[in-house]
Amino acid sequence: MLHGLFLKSLAVLLAAATGSGLGAPQATAVPGESQVLINWATPTASINGIDIEESLDSGNTWTTVTKLPPNSTHIRVQGLTDGKNYWFRVRWIWPDNSLGIPSATLVAIPINNPSQPTGLIATASGTQVALNWDQTTEKSVTGYEIEQSTDGGNTWTVVTSNTGSSSSGYLIDNLTRGTTYNYRIKALAFGGGKSDYSDATSVKLAVSPTGGFALSYKITGSKITLSWETPQDIPDVQSYQVNASGDGGANWFTVATTEGGINTALVPYVIGGSTYQVIATSSAGETSASSIELIETNLLPDPVTTATFNPGATGDGSTPSPTDSSTPSPTPTDTSAAATTKSSSLPIIPIAIVLVAIAVGSWLAIGMRNRGGKKGAKKRPKPKRKPAKKKKSVSTRTSTQSTQSAPSSSSDKKKKKK
Repeated sequence: MLHGLFLKSLAVLLAAATGSGLGAPQATAVPGESQVLINWATPTASINGIDIEESLDSGNTWTTVTKLPPNSTHIRVQGLTDGKNYWFRVRWIWPDNSLGIPSATLVAIPINNPSQPTGLIATASGTQVALNWDQTTEKSVTGYEIEQSTDGGNTWTVVTSNTGSSSSGYLIDNLTRGTTYNYRIKALAFGGGKSDYSDATSVKLAVSPTGGFALSYKITGSKITLSWETPQDIPDVQSYQVNASGDGGANWFTVATTEGGINTALVPYVIGGSTYQVIATSSAGETSASSIELIETNLLPDPVTTATFNPGATGDGSTPSPTDSSTPSPTPTDTSAAATTKSSSLPIIPIAIVLVAIAVGSWLAIGMRNRGGKKGAKKRPKPKRKPAKKKKSVSTRTSTQSTQSAPSSSSDKKKKKK
């Protein structure tokens, strides 16, 4: 009996170890409008298909929603009720058509609409406006619709119907100088969900360019290369100071300084965009300012290597004094959580081998114990009763005493004869 159970357990463990190569599927669920999007990583081992299961009672009972081809990586479960809890899990279908270990239970609640965007601001420079807003934490958001108005918000036109990204920034170009623009946005979720409009924000474009000598830029990866002309309104240039502002020029922050004759600087890209200006200073202390350039792109660079500082945090609105010439280092994205997750996910094969070893050891130990118990039972002698003390010894002792006392009787007789 024990031997049969052991063999069955061993077969299950070996099937999990050699058949899967990675154990249970790693799946996630994203709720949307009356639906849920379930994603998973493709298995590295050969499988016959993928089984999607659903529960309506907190995971007590499960039913198969559908079975998918082995190369599938996601499914949208539609026709759900918004605001209701649903439980899902994913299982591999092995080559022998048996079901593998289920994924962790996924709890999803379909939603009507995403939340209203907040924190919308507009920054103007030249003929461009950079829009920025608070980053959403809702996974269902897939993009934003942006509208603008030139009559104070009485009528609105669509700038873009969908930005196609959940990032919290967008650049609008080819606008008219001297015009005041109003903007509002709403979040879009997969499945057709839409949020309410954000609060509107307004910005006015300057009539003419600000500053003197020309300033140009080029975005390369996570860096910006700034280049400028030599100013003609001062006799010489002792140094250049590169300033950046994150609030449309209200406050400035020095990001680099160069010596006269060096008309270029490499600065980090600021997520969300920023305005830049170069201040030239002569040997006599005279200054000249470049034009102001708004630098932002709708194709954001990799945030792992881009800067997240906020230019203007320490300024007071005036031109800052020259500071250290080093360029602020980009703030790297914290990857400790990913590292922890990676280090904590042990491969299934070593775990299965350990389990097999434990099972074999336990089986052998139980078998040896049983054999040892049977042998001991056969060889164990029957307990012997201890013999009771015989009264003979008492009589012997008595007879001995009698024998010892006999001579005294003889001697008494001899005494009497005398």
